[in-house]
Amino acid sequence: MPKQEKPKPPTPAEQSLSDAQALLQIWLRIKVYFMKATTEDQLSPEDEKAFLDLKSETQRLLRLLKAKLIPGLELDDGKVQALLKQSISIRHLRELPRMDRQLLINSWHQAFIQIAALVGALQFVVEGYRPPVVAKAGAGANIADLKGGASGSGAKKKQKKDMGQVFKIIFIVGLLGAAIFILGKRLQWF
Repeated sequence: MPKQEKPKPPTPAEQSLSDAQALLQIWLRIKVYFMKATTEDQLSPEDEKAFLDLKSETQRLLRLLKAKLIPGLELDDGKVQALLKQSISIRHLRELPRMDRQLLINSWHQAFIQIAALVGALQFVVEGYRPPVVAKAGAGANIADLKGGASGSGAKKKQKKDMGQVFKIIFIVGLLGAAIFILGKRLQWF
């Protein structure tokens, strides 16, 4: 009798991809309810309950994705969270002015693009791509930053650079003022 191989557990990237795809599907279903809020169709209690269930499932998936997202990929869930907070119920959405509803749908679309981009990036990672881990600026990623940080010279250089820019701006403003004054005298504006 041949040995059956156990199915391999999904990798973190595969699990994140599955969660992101589920989030994308739920996000598409939420739009159906947003569009329903723009019509005069009868709203049933089941519609309201389904909408609230989708909102809570979206919150759950966002928490899961944020907790186990691969380094190098980001999910800025601020737009999604803000949109969910503003969308108390379908009835509430229906009572909003038309322009506010349109702004909510535009916000939904921006969040959709972001979620779809995350799904695409995760599909790319599952296929073998590894995003480069980028050191944040000023994080002391190289020797010069470390030496400069130890001696405090980095702050002095930045301060000198900032002062130079201030003097340049003052000089340009003064030059423009003088040009306007001279031009004004010639054209007898003053």
